[in-house]
Amino acid sequence: MTVNKSLKANLRETQLTTLASALLLTCTLTSCKTEEITGSGAAKPDKTATAGNAGPIVKCANTALPATKEILDGEREVLASPYPAGQFGGMLRRSIVMADPKTFNYWAAADSTSRELASLLFSPLFDSDPNTGDLVPALAKSWNMAEDKMTYTVVLRKGVKWSDGKPFTADDVVYTWNKIIKEGYGNSSLRDVSSIEGKSPEVSKIDDYTVQFKTAIPFVPFFRVMGFPVAPKHIVEPVISGKDGRKAFDSLFGVNSKEKFVTNGPYVLESYVPGQRVVFKRAENYYMLDENKKSLPYIETQVFSIVQDVQSNLLKFKGGEIDITPVRCRDAGDLVKEAEKLNFKLYDFGANYGSTFITFNLNQRKDPKSGKLYVDPVKSAWFNDVNFRQAINHAIDRKNVVNNYFKGLGAPAFTAATAGAPFTNDELKPFERNVEEAKAMLAKSGFTWKDGKCFDKDGHAVEFDLLSSAGGTFYGFVGVSFKKDMEALGIKVNYQELDGNLLQNKVLNSLDWQSVLFSLTGDPLEPNDSVNVYKSSGRLHLFDQRQQDKDGTIKVSDARPWEKEIDDLLDKGAKTFDKAERKKIYDRVQAVFYEQVPFIYIASPKQIVGVRNTLRNYDPTPLTQLGLGLHNLPELWISK
Repeated sequence: MTVNKSLKANLRETQLTTLASALLLTCTLTSCKTEEITGSGAAKPDKTATAGNAGPIVKCANTALPATKEILDGEREVLASPYPAGQFGGMLRRSIVMADPKTFNYWAAADSTSRELASLLFSPLFDSDPNTGDLVPALAKSWNMAEDKMTYTVVLRKGVKWSDGKPFTADDVVYTWNKIIKEGYGNSSLRDVSSIEGKSPEVSKIDDYTVQFKTAIPFVPFFRVMGFPVAPKHIVEPVISGKDGRKAFDSLFGVNSKEKFVTNGPYVLESYVPGQRVVFKRAENYYMLDENKKSLPYIETQVFSIVQDVQSNLLKFKGGEIDITPVRCRDAGDLVKEAEKLNFKLYDFGANYGSTFITFNLNQRKDPKSGKLYVDPVKSAWFNDVNFRQAINHAIDRKNVVNNYFKGLGAPAFTAATAGAPFTNDELKPFERNVEEAKAMLAKSGFTWKDGKCFDKDGHAVEFDLLSSAGGTFYGFVGVSFKKDMEALGIKVNYQELDGNLLQNKVLNSLDWQSVLFSLTGDPLEPNDSVNVYKSSGRLHLFDQRQQDKDGTIKVSDARPWEKEIDDLLDKGAKTFDKAERKKIYDRVQAVFYEQVPFIYIASPKQIVGVRNTLRNYDPTPLTQLGLGLHNLPELWISK
């Protein structure tokens, strides 16, 4: 849901269909406080995190992580790693399952694979503390907020250079914000989450290494989005100012580009062979040094193998061809039996931050090109009926998914919120499957039954299509299970799996679909991170997708009353600094979604990660699961 994590679609157990390449590394026994969980009765066992009685899974917990230090290296203002010096060199072998990158342009990326890979090339202004989520220095050395709670001053790190030798300065930051983000170049979701009441921040240069941001009104989440990666102005400006600048920008840093990319991240792109591999080499003169004042990162090469299916990925991990990978809950029980022999561990990050849901296409508009309605009006009437959506919601057998697919390492889901997160509405209770109650809800809207089949009030048999992404087993299991669940209501579901790119184009662009099984991720620390999904003008407002105008904006004139309420609540929540009041606002947002069910949530698994024991300095915490623990990538090294 969040853009910097969003359309990190499938960054969950289903990620293996799109991103089994999430950044994972092992934990050293001296620096990672972990808890061994066994199925045979260890002290204080956590049964929900145990894979049967097969053996231990290491449960990640908050740790007393060491802090980086600011030092001078000649005229360069750099960060010093607090870890003991590691070994330079080596290769980290990772994987992507059925998901070639679409671009290496961070600001144009709209899929999880592209965004994750681009993040290796371009550094952010700020990173996040792995325990608290608070901001910590990256390209920005320091920052402060004025008393008006609208003005932010950011001091940049001196001496940082782009890979072509040009200095990184305030000009790059100002250009990135005032041109690329504000004008909606590439993925306009970046603008969605950094705007308040439709207004982007004013960004100005104070001097070569000082930038001022000013929001239109006090905007609580702005600190968390202010740290977006920065683009090289001297490279991007000539591209955008040329003919058809938007199209040219989308092609910049593209998968078919022949020129050498100009970047400032810890790695540079060495090669990309479609359908086979992506190779990154360590960058020179990165702004973090080890204790011997040598530039990090330690790991010389990262190789992402593009794997064709989930099972092949698992076999490659077991065979030692992949060092790190997300592990499906259903595979964890068998894997722990082999962990010691095959020299890896499994790590439990807790409840997954993502959500998997079924949503109906509520779009009631016409395609301006063809003049035809996007959705069959008969089916559209069903989809737009809250009784219909609630009936579907109450007829789903979520426990079947948890017990038979996640093997008990998960829980039924009824909202997108993560249990225990600070903004989770605990008043929204789960409920058991109840087919009779579901039928009663349908009857309220005039649905009837004959010979076991469901008909609407006009005599139309209830039948609709359900689409999902192909390539993994999770969507297939849920799709087939849902199809069977609906048979109990007399409803026929035509389930079909499509190539992920085709599915994304249907949902976001052509709008030619009836219902879809989909996954998104969110930030448990900042609910505003999901405005691009929840707001009626959001780029990922999937259940009623509205198209962008030529200037990249999305205008809304037909939002439903409950959509307008959510829009207003999100605007209010974004400018409310009192945490208790803010909690009440987002509680109501979740309650509206719970009542109106535009998203019908299915189940949430544990986030399990398999990690080779040869990787060092890995300090996973529950908050690092979205990157699967890679919050200190430059400091990781491979033992010989």
